[in-house]
Amino acid sequence: MSKTGSIDFDHWYRFAFGQDTPWRNSESPAFVTKVETALERDLSQRIMRGGKRPRMKRLQPTETLVEQGTTGDTIFLLLDGVLHVEVDGERIAEIGPGAIVGERAFLEGGQRTSTLRAVTPCRVAIASPNDLDPAVLAEVSQTHHREESP
Repeated sequence: MSKTGSIDFDHWYRFAFGQDTPWRNSESPAFVTKVETALERDLSQRIMRGGKRPRMKRLQPTETLVEQGTTGDTIFLLLDGVLHVEVDGERIAEIGPGAIVGERAFLEGGQRTSTLRAVTPCRVAIASPNDLDPAVLAEVSQTHHREESP
């Protein structure tokens, strides 16, 4: 199962009438990613509805969220957009809205295990791992091992 990772609703609803359909008789790529897991959905609720409001970050296409080999323990919830997951310079997956990322650095000693780069404009919520259950993060991490791009 998959879902779209990017919708330009603001532009679409203003200009989608008459001859000006959203597609304008041309092919445009649809960014489609795997649906987040039930565990990720539950964790995303905890991040967004927890005791304190998470900080937000916006990324433009090609902008990097985290770089493989750097240190950090921040966990991210991808709210909008699509990210490429790269390991040793090779793209191994695309992830979309609802994905929890960054947990492996927290679980594995603070070093980022992959580079996360925006494919589309993205918005992420930034969470502290101290506010989340490490056992749940470890379970989410098991679903992220070397996923293949759709």
